[in-house]
Parts: sequence; C-alpha cells; structure tokens
Amino acid sequence: MVHSSVRSLLTGRDLIVLFPFQTVFEAAGILSSQIIGGAPVLDGNQLVGIFTERDVLRRVVAADRDPKTTRVADVMTPKPRTIEAAAPLVKAFAMMSEGQFRHLPVIGGDGTVVAMLSTRDIPVEYRILHQHWSDWTKLDTCPAAAI
Repeated sequence: MVHSSVRSLLTGRDLIVLFPFQTVFEAAGILSSQIIGGAPVLDGNQLVGIFTERDVLRRVVAADRDPKTTRVADVMTPKPRTIEAAAPLVKAFAMMSEGQFRHLPVIGGDGTVVAMLSTRDIPVEYRILHQHWSDWTKLDTCPAAAI
C-alpha cells in the first residue's frame, strides 16, 4: 500500500500518551506493555515533551536516578519537533533522519497530538528513496537526468 501522508500511515491506531507527573517507572511500564519506544507527554491537551527509551537510558539509568521517584517531566525531551498529519510521509522521514531522532509527534488540524510516528512505522521503500535522494542531491545530479 502506498502512503502519501503521515495520516494515511497511522489511521486507526490508538494514541498512547504519558503525563509529566507520572514516574519513570510507570512510564517505562506503559511503553513496555504497549511495545513502543516513545510517547508524547501531554499536560491536558498541550504537548510538553516526548519520553523515549533513550531518555530512560541516558537521563535515568546513566544518571543513577531512581525511576520510582523521578518524574517524566524531569527527564523527558521538552518541546519536541512535530509534523502535521497532512504532511507527506517523505517529509516526516527526512525530518527524523536529519534530526537523528526516531519518534515524531503528529499534530492534527486543531493543533492537538493525534499520533506518534516511529521510524519503524515507515515502509522500507521510503527509507531507500530518502537515502538515494540524499545521495543524488550531494552529487548535484540525478540518475534520471542522465537518461
């Protein structure tokens, strides 16, 4: 199936969210039970951050913090980049590749978080296309132009 927009890829999925007041222990349990690597952190309907497995590793375990007393708000990545649901999927993957992050909150038309995009959600064809496009633009030529 060809997915032209972020929305078309994520339609029908449940949104799993975390809250700033939750402990890292609770949040890690939610990520683990849902088999996901990251979730948006909301204060009401407002996106305030993103919490990922990487945050647990770097900001909790490596910093010798207690996951049962440390709050998500203290170790989340604040003010994450976002993408609109109507945006092209290739744009989302390019943002993630260039920013070197694996999770991207998806925003609906009303500005609220509607989904979380992970690099593993993106079909391999888009990854290959992005890699070749990057290679072609570095060369200032495209193989199709030579035909």
